Amino acid sequence: MKISNLSLLLAAALLFFACEPPAANLASKPYFDVPAYFSRQVAELHRDSLVVVKTSVVNDKTDQHQMDWTDWTKEFILFTNSDINKPSMIGKYLVDTTSTDSVKTKISYTAKDPALRTRLVEITYAKQTIVELHIVNHEASFLSTSHEELYYLPMKSYVIKSEVKNRFFGSNEFSVLGEITRKQKQYF
Repeated sequence: MKISNLSLLLAAALLFFACEPPAANLASKPYFDVPAYFSRQVAELHRDSLVVVKTSVVNDKTDQHQMDWTDWTKEFILFTNSDINKPSMIGKYLVDTTSTDSVKTKISYTAKDPALRTRLVEITYAKQTIVELHIVNHEASFLSTSHEELYYLPMKSYVIKSEVKNRFFGSNEFSVLGEITRKQKQYF
């Protein structure tokens, strides 16, 4: 009878410990959380009813227009797709902190592996507030190469610069300047 009670106790203990979440799930994110940051920015932009005036340049042709309604989640998709906190990315970035002057601090996350799409995430703080976010993405294959430079000045503007080189079709360059502003009221 003692053996069966001991077996039952051992089985219960194994079940209890097997149901615990893995330790990796309990750890906080080791790098800057780009998607969470932009989720908060989107909420603030919607709350303040801000819109974007876009200036686009595609292969030296310029266009400018104000969006009547802005889907901020779509506007920032290139930024949020630059998430370096995926489990497969842990340990693949060097973290460096520098003070640029007495007020500003820059934290850089640089990819150790050149095969990673997101090569660099830089966050500049002034008095513990983010004043600039800079991201560099790069992908290359046999057929094409893509390079993106993303800049964001919180609640002010963003810049997206992209160049795609294709082995058979040449290269295309585009850039977008998004100026964040209050919607202009039209009275007539």
